Amino acid sequence: MKRIILYGLPMLALATLLWSSAIAQDTKTNSTNDDDQSWNSDFPDNPGLWSALVRDNKVYIQFGGRHWSSGASFELSELGPLPTDKQGSFTIKRDAGTVTFNGIFEGKRGHGTYSFEEDPTFKSYLSQEGFTSISETLMIHLYFTNINKAYFAFMKENGYTGITMNELKDLAEQNMNQHVMSGYLELFRKDNYGKVSLEKVVELREHGVSPSFIIEFHDMGYGNFSLDKAVALVDHGVNPQFVADMKKIGQQNITLDEAIELRDHGVSVEFVRELTDMGYSNLSLEKAVELIDHGVSANFVKGFRDLGFKDITLDQAVKLVDHGVSVSFVSQFKQFGFTDLTLKKAVDLVDHGVTVEFIKRMQDKGLKNMTLDEYIRLRDGGM
Repeated sequence: MKRIILYGLPMLALATLLWSSAIAQDTKTNSTNDDDQSWNSDFPDNPGLWSALVRDNKVYIQFGGRHWSSGASFELSELGPLPTDKQGSFTIKRDAGTVTFNGIFEGKRGHGTYSFEEDPTFKSYLSQEGFTSISETLMIHLYFTNINKAYFAFMKENGYTGITMNELKDLAEQNMNQHVMSGYLELFRKDNYGKVSLEKVVELREHGVSPSFIIEFHDMGYGNFSLDKAVALVDHGVNPQFVADMKKIGQQNITLDEAIELRDHGVSVEFVRELTDMGYSNLSLEKAVELIDHGVSANFVKGFRDLGFKDITLDQAVKLVDHGVSVSFVSQFKQFGFTDLTLKKAVDLVDHGVTVEFIKRMQDKGLKNMTLDEYIRLRDGGM
């Protein structure tokens, strides 16, 4: 057997890897070095590093390589007796090869070094299937994803014959194990997506489109949307919760395209809810987008309502922002005695450059008890 020693990240860096990502995705692999070069030529005495978390009947192990890190999950029964009282070793064998772990477990956590030994029998099988010149990196990715002989049989049973080398790499790197593939295939059959190419399945996985993501939208009444649309939803930050929350605040007929547009323009559920709570119950999604695009916040509208403009319309709010009329600007005039100031007049004041400071200077010159229109004329006259 050819023995491959994998080189690790510094232990301190490995310790900072997020366990949550390892638990959320059993074996999401992030490889940046998937060619045939030998990593171990530079550091012949430095094995790979691992750290582990035992949870229920599963063990989540984070592996560190010289140019990558990867998390994989295993059944606790696969590990056998664990070294808990002192440094020891244990092995986990799969079709692609065997990993030998050296280290110790303290409570639910363990750490140490590891080495991988690929299985020449499985490599010969891969060659018979048309996969020649398998790199060392790909072999361990196949191990992590548990792509084995049963996996290839499963794929053939579901119509996926003639898998290419690039497709095999994608399946391994995106952790498209048999359990994951089964979820997608069940979705495709149940919801009539037909035969979906491996390229598209991998794309869904890569973009974070899970079967449950699509099913949730279908259960909400959004049927018959394409897989490309599902990718677009994720890429634009639209999830079922966002749409459900929009429905709860009155947007019952929101479409998926409208949801994407809202996200693209930064319209949040909180923004729409705040305006709705202020009485703008007939707010259209188009108007919500317009408000955000013009910089009208819920606090901006609330500020003017607090100044006494209870009937301010959203169109007026847009005009105020466009002309640079702020809440503090109007508040200053009201505090200075112009309590009957209208929003239209406030726009005129800003457009003509009349501020409270300007009026104070005019009054210091003896120009008192004048109307706002008269102060505007003074400003226009060059005062």
